Amino acid sequence: MWGGAIELAILADYYGREIAAYDIQTSRCDLYGQDKKYSERVMLIYDGLHYDALAMSPVAEAPEEFDQTIFLVHRDRTVGPVEGLALNLVKDQQRKRSYTDTANFTLRCGVCQIGVIGQKEDVEHAQATGHVNFQEYK
Repeated sequence: MWGGAIELAILADYYGREIAAYDIQTSRCDLYGQDKKYSERVMLIYDGLHYDALAMSPVAEAPEEFDQTIFLVHRDRTVGPVEGLALNLVKDQQRKRSYTDTANFTLRCGVCQIGVIGQKEDVEHAQATGHVNFQEYK
């Protein structure tokens, strides 16, 4: 599966910027490239399936071209108040359950209608049957 720690570390090195990846489910922030003391940081929000870039707008009505996605790293190795704002956003999304728990989500096979729990059972069913059409249900 693409998008894990190894890939984020490689991207941090490639772009010469720290990458802060916030996980909505756990509110954890993993920081990549911090050992290189890069002067800039980007932030990502992970919902269990996808990473989205965190963009800060100067005012609510500002056009997207004014959004900021790259933040200067200060001498204390923080990006200032932006970190608190990012964590508040992540915690708000966590309260709203705006993430997918891939270990425990419930899926139904679109071919035979069998229910499976989690990515492990999903993969096992697909390998055993060749079925690849699944829908999440609650």
